[in-house]
Amino acid sequence: GRAIVLRGILLLSLFCAAPAFLKNLGSISPFRSRGSSIISKPQGKPPLSGIVCCSKETGQATPFALVVTVEIKPDRIEDFLKVIEADAIGSREKEEGGCLRFDVLRDRADPNKFVFYEVYQDDDAAARHKGMPHFKLWTDFKESGGVVSQAVVKADGIFYGSRNP
Repeated sequence: GRAIVLRGILLLSLFCAAPAFLKNLGSISPFRSRGSSIISKPQGKPPLSGIVCCSKETGQATPFALVVTVEIKPDRIEDFLKVIEADAIGSREKEEGGCLRFDVLRDRADPNKFVFYEVYQDDDAAARHKGMPHFKLWTDFKESGGVVSQAVVKADGIFYGSRNP
């Protein structure tokens, strides 16, 4: 796959077999706004590193992922990119805590469709996320009519990981 870093947030192209809920999205690539200067050197927390195995049998809170798919109105893409950049960056800040990963991907076949892959330490971390100012930017954008459709899959972390360069 291919990866770029957007202010400390890893954006990935997927070239492996996708889970069933992503198969209809076609090839996915990192979002990039032509002429935009939002791509910069890595800053902040690195992506989740190592391999993590989680089990509810341990009695410990386990990380979970949200896979959010959205379709954005074509005339609202630039606004959306600003909002999702602020939300993704804000999610990784230490003030929020508990957000282990927040990736944003763009469907290659339909540039109005995006996927967010978010990993939270536990349910409390996800609840904190929803109370943050950067998340309000996202809810305000949705309420303004910029989102055509949205689907959310919540999945418990069982086995996942990434490699750091």
